[in-house]
Amino acid sequence: MEVLIVSKTHMSHNACVGGLVLSNNRYVRLLNNGNYNQPTDTDFEVGDIWDLTFTNRAVLQPPHIEDVIITAKTFLRREDNMPNFIRQRNIIDWNGHINNVFGGLLHWTNSGSGYIALGGQMPNKSVGFWVADHDLIRVTFDSKTRFRYPNGNNYRNISYVGYQDTIATIPAGTILRVSLSRIFPPENSTIQAPRGYYLQLSGWYINGQQNVRAVQQPADDLPF
Repeated sequence: MEVLIVSKTHMSHNACVGGLVLSNNRYVRLLNNGNYNQPTDTDFEVGDIWDLTFTNRAVLQPPHIEDVIITAKTFLRREDNMPNFIRQRNIIDWNGHINNVFGGLLHWTNSGSGYIALGGQMPNKSVGFWVADHDLIRVTFDSKTRFRYPNGNNYRNISYVGYQDTIATIPAGTILRVSLSRIFPPENSTIQAPRGYYLQLSGWYINGQQNVRAVQQPADDLPF
């Protein structure tokens, strides 16, 4: 199947790669045999179109229903105008306020991190495209990059886990790729935070070009 690479994110010492199946607009997360994420030096880049053979992961844990296991791959071509391509397919999942993302199911920590509570109502997917109605402003603390959605005194911060170079402001109306982390904090962790699936920003699509040069992020970019 032809699959467009739409995201590549840091995940510990690996890369989490997301794709879009062009025949049916299905979202997939590309794993290797053994349920392994891609290596950090993967040859998958945002904007690549590959011919992939894959099978569904044997055990899926909602909301991460997109996991597939690659068994064969062949590079086909590049798609450089990602915003136009996505809009033509009419696959924007959420528009407007950040509270709309993931069907309004997000909870928010005191520090402004969004999450789906473990054991609570699950959305029907863990990835999607969002067009925000406000600029997102880059903020950095504890050496980690966030993008802040304006919401008065109730902070709304999204951890940035992508590979492309950051920018000071992501303009309103930009197509954003967002996702939910795996379960965090890990079981038996000493971190004092609600357990669940945390909102992440994988990247954005501006001016038809995606800069995918790897930027240095902490090995474990926690959402706090």
